Amino acid sequence: MITMKSITAVVVLTLALLALGGHGKHIEFKVADKDFLVKQKFVFEMLQHIYQDDVFVTKFDTSFYEYKPWEHVSDYHHVEKVQHFFELWQHHPIHDDQVWTVMYDLHEEYAVGLVRLFYFAKNWETFQHVVFWARQHVNKQLFVYAFTVASLFRDDMQGIVFPAQYEIHPWSFFDGQTLEMAEHYKMHGFHHVKQLNNVYNIVLKSNYTNVHGDMNYEHGLAYFLEDIGFNSFYYYFNLDYPFWTKGDEVHMLNKDRRGELYLYVHWQLLARYYLERLSNDLGEVPTFNMYEPVHSGFYSGLRDYNGVPYPSRSNYYNFYTPENLEYVKDVEIYTHRIMDWIHKNTKHDVDVVNVLGNMIQGNVDSIDKQFYGSLDKIYRYIVNEGYPYNEYHETYPGTFMHYDTSIRDPLFFEVYKNLLSHYWHLMETFPEYTKVDYGFEGVKIDAVHMPESLTTYFEYFDADISNAVNVEHTVESTTDVHYKFGRNSFYNGSSFVIKARQHRLNHKPFEFTLDITADKAQTAVVKVFIGPKYDEFGHVIPLEHNYQNFFELEHFKVQLEAGVNHIKRASGDFSFWVNDRTTYFELYQKLMDATNSDYKFKLDQSETHCGVPNRMMLPKGKKGGQVYQFFYMVYPYHEPTVAQYTGYDPIVSCGIGHGSRYVDALPFGFPFNRPVKHDYYFDVDNFKFFDVKIFHRDEHTNVV
Repeated sequence: MITMKSITAVVVLTLALLALGGHGKHIEFKVADKDFLVKQKFVFEMLQHIYQDDVFVTKFDTSFYEYKPWEHVSDYHHVEKVQHFFELWQHHPIHDDQVWTVMYDLHEEYAVGLVRLFYFAKNWETFQHVVFWARQHVNKQLFVYAFTVASLFRDDMQGIVFPAQYEIHPWSFFDGQTLEMAEHYKMHGFHHVKQLNNVYNIVLKSNYTNVHGDMNYEHGLAYFLEDIGFNSFYYYFNLDYPFWTKGDEVHMLNKDRRGELYLYVHWQLLARYYLERLSNDLGEVPTFNMYEPVHSGFYSGLRDYNGVPYPSRSNYYNFYTPENLEYVKDVEIYTHRIMDWIHKNTKHDVDVVNVLGNMIQGNVDSIDKQFYGSLDKIYRYIVNEGYPYNEYHETYPGTFMHYDTSIRDPLFFEVYKNLLSHYWHLMETFPEYTKVDYGFEGVKIDAVHMPESLTTYFEYFDADISNAVNVEHTVESTTDVHYKFGRNSFYNGSSFVIKARQHRLNHKPFEFTLDITADKAQTAVVKVFIGPKYDEFGHVIPLEHNYQNFFELEHFKVQLEAGVNHIKRASGDFSFWVNDRTTYFELYQKLMDATNSDYKFKLDQSETHCGVPNRMMLPKGKKGGQVYQFFYMVYPYHEPTVAQYTGYDPIVSCGIGHGSRYVDALPFGFPFNRPVKHDYYFDVDNFKFFDVKIFHRDEHTNVV
């Protein structure tokens, strides 16, 4: 657990509480002490220019270079759990000549073994040595994955800041042209580039893949599908809850209702995508049909470090091929079994939903993984359609086979709409909620006060992609302060930083106030959703056909007083939304200042990996305005089984696997989590819909 030896607490203010699947916005923070800063520096050093193993500035002693973990088995807890990795590595080591993905069974074995090796290191010294060994020898995609997962759960790594994944591995986020230009500047010695504070600063315009035209209507949403923050959120969600582990004695993933959360996160991603489609005059998301050609083609624009481009797909592509017949048969078998289980089920609670989610994902908490398989993984195999690339006759893992690139493909949403249909089939077997279930006796929302129009816009955002270029070997003598501190993005006597600049969606801040009357003092929760009002043709969507499309924005606990209450909330205070990540270069600068001066290296959750980028809160809307509807609910507080924040420090941790992440015990997505067959059941005093028109500002004319 975290101790005062590693972090010094400085209490400022606590603002908000944790809601679903993300973390509370605590303005409360802590300040790292010197021991913590040493660990932080090691992490930054291990993750820079990851495909080069001979460019460390810090002089590690020979014990690091000579370390072989299988020769030091006494350095690890549970040696029996790491022996398989030793055997695997010594017979078939996996290096950077292969492209790694956790989706392949053999590659999964490497991931499980390496994470265990990191996690079971008995102390910090051992952890350092084994991480250094892996950094030198192991496939770097595997290394980054395992290093990140293990660090999320090790007690001595709580609060440690990892650079954004899109800066650690920019090949998964930025198109090949951007990376080629970055290498171009480096190879030409930053010719004509001016220095700022003795640092070469290069800013490259990074385009989305539809810059030269749309290959289909969905391609027009490249700004949404390729958003680096949104893709990072999905990446980290899957690292927080790896399908291959139950967690450990402290972090038991099923305590967090992992299966229900898996379904809800994908439901919400789908709902958010639909809202964005409406802003672009597109309708419902098609459901993936593996027997029919897929309308939406896909151009990835990505290439790996080895120069191999990620596979693309033409419009009307057919996945029903001889190569996929075995997978198609597996889908048919497992789908039949799951549907049979659904219709034999007689329980109607969140535990059943959790069981279904675990089943569909095929994680280790599935009630019978062998019998129900993993529809999630098999569908990824079907749509991967890569070409053979190595001695094990695996196909080249395309965007669908990596969590940090999955969302880029519009087919992702079509596949998960298919998978989520099983959830809605299950909910069809549950009794419909009525006014008795929805109501809150003695409590009424009298009025909602918020702007009738909201504004979105595109703004420039810079990411540090210095990792995308190779750097020189160690320089013995230099006065460059960044290099001397350990940052090795360095050329000809000076540090450099290469930034990729993109237009990213954002919105102007807004706030709401709820006037609530209560007949007595009591604890309650407030939930806020945004949903569509009209379809792409301008027709009102009845709630009976619209309940799946509401996207949750906020969920927090309140204390109601007897009489009139005014509950005010600003969008910047919404609980599970986070700010843009601080760049790698800026993090290094802050760490250097904290190490060499009295500067405070602050730790908080304002940019936490488990939060959703707050810039993605609202759909783009239209220049002339697009009508959406907000839904407000005040509801009795249902105390969770384990009090929120129990077992972890919410200032520096997301609390994965503690069973205490959530505000209350309500089913995820309530009140939209069951089919609505009678919209008048929503006519209760504690529910309120509010129409809002979202305008998109033209960044060129600066008007709406």
